[in-house]
Amino acid sequence: MVTIRWLPLLAMLCLSAGCARLFDPKDEFDRSPMPGAPDYRDERSWAALPTRRDDADATPIGMRHRQLDAPVDVFFIHPTTYFSRDSWNQPLADERADRGTDFTLRAQASAFNDSGRVFAPYYRQMSLAGYVSASDADRDKALDLAYADVRAAFAAYLQHYSNGRPFIIAAHSQGSGHGLRLVSELMSDLAADRSLRKRLVAAYLIGAPVPRDSLQRVIPGVPLCNAPNQTGCAVFYNSVEAGEDRPKRFERVRAWYPDGYRTIEQPSLLCVNPVTWRADETVSEASAHRGSVHAEPRRPLPEPQSGRMTAQCQDGLLAVSLPDGEWRRFWFGGDQHVNDYQLFYMDIRANAAQRVTAMRKGSNATQGTATPTRGKAKAARKPKR
Repeated sequence: MVTIRWLPLLAMLCLSAGCARLFDPKDEFDRSPMPGAPDYRDERSWAALPTRRDDADATPIGMRHRQLDAPVDVFFIHPTTYFSRDSWNQPLADERADRGTDFTLRAQASAFNDSGRVFAPYYRQMSLAGYVSASDADRDKALDLAYADVRAAFAAYLQHYSNGRPFIIAAHSQGSGHGLRLVSELMSDLAADRSLRKRLVAAYLIGAPVPRDSLQRVIPGVPLCNAPNQTGCAVFYNSVEAGEDRPKRFERVRAWYPDGYRTIEQPSLLCVNPVTWRADETVSEASAHRGSVHAEPRRPLPEPQSGRMTAQCQDGLLAVSLPDGEWRRFWFGGDQHVNDYQLFYMDIRANAAQRVTAMRKGSNATQGTATPTRGKAKAARKPKR
């Protein structure tokens, strides 16, 4: 039986093989059911909050999260976990999609719980079916709807939870596309709160193909991270297995710009090595790899496996040489998209802490105070939606 975890890669394979019609949404966007909007004043609209128990609290064996007294916040935007053809965007309280979202909290968002309080909204994400649709116009509308929720969730975070604290924006796949757009809006000259620029620790926008010209045209005030302790910068990478052919999905990219979406053929993509944290093509040594974490649904995170792989940015993609063993059996055509975070889980965990320390020492942000939680146990698990 194919689990939720592998459906995205199977759909990508199907697309490259010419069977996209099997995944295409049933109706045009304007004729498709329109899900109701989430209310982010309601805690049930959040997949993760630092005041209750949820999958973002997970830690590898022998570690503990520090959300109760963390100095910054993490706003995490989950990847695609809705796979139905029935609607372009996820209806609220789709249990299967929500289970997939919970897994991404465990496998991805939890990497930041040593440094920040994790906030992760549910949102009307575009279905995976939208990515294989032949209609760019419908896809753009579905992504716009999803982004409207992400923006509303971040506004609710700022109003009800932030209290002026520094923050990390982290995301994967579809979430990273929305995260890029959010950073663009927050950092623009038209942003209502100009202090947000100084409060951004870093943006980890992983697993989305972002053209190189986005630095100038989309986020001109946010440089590419090129040092492990740099703040106010952005991280991008897309993992592929070294020595394999370039996955076809990177040959044609639909990218967002402030004036709308555009199709880019054979784009030059942004890449930061998550071991060295530099935007060059230097090969990182296996000995420098802090550790991968092989997450599984509804299971505790295992002990990290360090020193097991090298990584190198090559032509805009992160080429990873994997060890023989359990990781290799999951790869289809060399695309490691579903494990962009897990392969470098401990590297991300350590780097987030490093950037937070650098920001606090450099006084680059207003040091707000958290809603008092120190010394309190987390509340019960989140209620069902």
